[in-house]
Amino acid sequence: MPEVPGAMPSGAARRPEPLTLRAAARVQRQVIGALLLRELSTRFGRENLGFLWLFLEPALLGGTIGLVHHLSGRGLPGGVDVLSFWVLGYIPFFLFRSVVNRAPVAIVSNQSLLYHRRITILDIMLARDLLEGAAVLGAMAVFVLAIGLATGTWPEQPAKLVLGMALMLMIAHGIGLLISAGSVYTEMFERITHMVTYLSLPILGSFFMVFWLPTEVQEMVLWIPTVHCFEIVREGQFGSAVPTTYDVSYVLACAALLNLFGLAALRKARRDMVV
Repeated sequence: MPEVPGAMPSGAARRPEPLTLRAAARVQRQVIGALLLRELSTRFGRENLGFLWLFLEPALLGGTIGLVHHLSGRGLPGGVDVLSFWVLGYIPFFLFRSVVNRAPVAIVSNQSLLYHRRITILDIMLARDLLEGAAVLGAMAVFVLAIGLATGTWPEQPAKLVLGMALMLMIAHGIGLLISAGSVYTEMFERITHMVTYLSLPILGSFFMVFWLPTEVQEMVLWIPTVHCFEIVREGQFGSAVPTTYDVSYVLACAALLNLFGLAALRKARRDMVV
């Protein structure tokens, strides 16, 4: 692991001077950078199987469902491209699932790092989730290019693809903070998180568009912030070809609340930890 700035030398007895705001920001960037490099080696290390899976899983799912639709001779409501819909619909869920599912072991697997005075649990979580977000966004870019070359279907509003993914990452990060904090007290989160994320797949927004649903059902699913993220991504891909329903301010509010509660929970968990 690259040397983490601010680590306390062994045998040091003198209390360090408080850092200025600018110096603290610089140290924080250096800490996050070092943790990112460490996480990169751990997550996508030697055999690169983790990086390969970023492409295989969405391709297998999207390709399989797309083939079923092709063989059945039925399209999707609104005339959207089947391959684009399923592949680009699964990638945001892949990001959500990866961030949330890795949260229960985020603290336990990195507990030794907390001996460094400058490293916090939040630093560890930020490094893990930023790397995951960048990797999945890169995979999405490759899929968008491949689908465009294969079918001639190109994104109408590419910035909306990035916006939808960024909002999904913010939501997943907030949930991950809460799960990581809870995992300090009980192993239950590690046992059930994977199952819950998979069971929630049908309602998160990956498999449907809001305008496909009856009006009364639309009102219910729009309470789920991830549904808005999927709608934004699909507007980015299909533009005005299909009607979309979302509220960016609502998603930001949900993300802010999740992250605030998550930070408060992490702070309490850190006080209760024995490191």
